[in-house]
Amino acid sequence: MTTQQFLVPEISCQHCVNAITKEVSALSDVQNVQVSIDAKTVTVAHGEQVHTDAIVAAIQEAGFDEVTQVQG
Repeated sequence: MTTQQFLVPEISCQHCVNAITKEVSALSDVQNVQVSIDAKTVTVAHGEQVHTDAIVAAIQEAGFDEVTQVQG
């Protein structure tokens, strides 16, 4: 399992958390999604079948354009 973390400065509320969690969790082979409102980060644990570009695209699909990978 791989863990990656992304900075998403636009995260501000529980609605943001729910939207991101829904989109990223829909990806095949995603094990866990944690969204921090305070840190403005998304941490994703996943198997080898998930590519970074797919995670970024899912976060953007949830309505968050600025996504920067910070770990993983």
